[in-house]
Amino acid sequence: MTVDTSVFHGQMLDLDTHLCPSRDTYEIAAGELGRHFSEGLRQAMEKANKEDAAKIAAMTGNESSVFDEYSIWHIKGAAAPGAFTSAGRLKVFDKMGVKRGFIFSDPGVQIAVSSSDPIAIPTMHHWNDFVLDYGRENLDRLRVAAILNTFKRDVAVAEAQRVLKMGGRTFVISSAVVPDEQSPASANMDPFWGLMQESNSTVLVHAGEQGFMASPNWATGVDHLGFQPDDIASEGEQINTYSLATIHYPVMNLLTTMILGGVFEKFPRLRFGAIELGAQWLGPLSIYLDQMADIYQDRLKSVLSLKPSEYIRRNVRVTPYRFEPIDRMIKNYGLAECYCYSSDFPHPEGGTHPVQEFADWIKPLGQKQAESFFVSNADWVLPALT
Repeated sequence: MTVDTSVFHGQMLDLDTHLCPSRDTYEIAAGELGRHFSEGLRQAMEKANKEDAAKIAAMTGNESSVFDEYSIWHIKGAAAPGAFTSAGRLKVFDKMGVKRGFIFSDPGVQIAVSSSDPIAIPTMHHWNDFVLDYGRENLDRLRVAAILNTFKRDVAVAEAQRVLKMGGRTFVISSAVVPDEQSPASANMDPFWGLMQESNSTVLVHAGEQGFMASPNWATGVDHLGFQPDDIASEGEQINTYSLATIHYPVMNLLTTMILGGVFEKFPRLRFGAIELGAQWLGPLSIYLDQMADIYQDRLKSVLSLKPSEYIRRNVRVTPYRFEPIDRMIKNYGLAECYCYSSDFPHPEGGTHPVQEFADWIKPLGQKQAESFFVSNADWVLPALT
């Protein structure tokens, strides 16, 4: 079989792109936290050897004004064209053939906002104001993701309401935080999930959070598991072996709680996406949750009207990594409607040929599945604004 991705040009939905502030613009995007990051980058350049300092400088400089094929896919970080300005990002989307795309923060901002540190709430407000202003040039195409601190439900609801009034419809929450020390499926969370459903918003979880594990030391003392990545410009090994192997644990736990807890039963139009967390876990999770629902059918029959796997197919979308065997995942477990394209632009780990790499995996499944992956599947979590 062959797959022709050229016919999707101008129609593709990209579920993972990032804003990358430079050393000079970090404060604009993230306020006090941004000033801290900028200073940290400058200190790192001063301490690094000549070669590493040059890499840091290249990755954290101001964005390029060259919008050719090479620059878009090969220049990474803050120096990439369209890395920070909205006008530049629209040009990049045009070149990539992207109709609409999510735009996330860098991991540092997300980790800070999702934490219990005192800087979390002011950073949340600053970032959300910044990205909503950034997206105003075209809020439909530039689908900026506001970040919510969910340690306190009232804080999350109030910030969501504030963002909604400003036109935002996309929210990143933490899959590692138990709101007010109660289940995300508790009735106390219904106002939040209800707000997300009624406003036609999308709830997302994204790589770049901490705190799920009770201990941070599972890889400590084992160099090949817990190594510190030393090349920020590399396509691979952006995080250590242990972190990549376990990055999906929090979202599996959150979805288990939401599905068996009845969240998607009560809120059938709730849009949920798991971004940059891989996808090989989704099929086995669906089978396991179906089994749990069967074992506990008497207890769950008044709570769930569908199989857990049916809620997943209806409500959940995920982005595979470019090295995952999408063809085998779909052949083995189904859920073909759940897998969606993402480029991770302009992060190095997204690679330089993501469209072709994904197309190579999907090739055995044919053109129709390719269209679903690159275009139609993602419409559930990235619908056109009306």
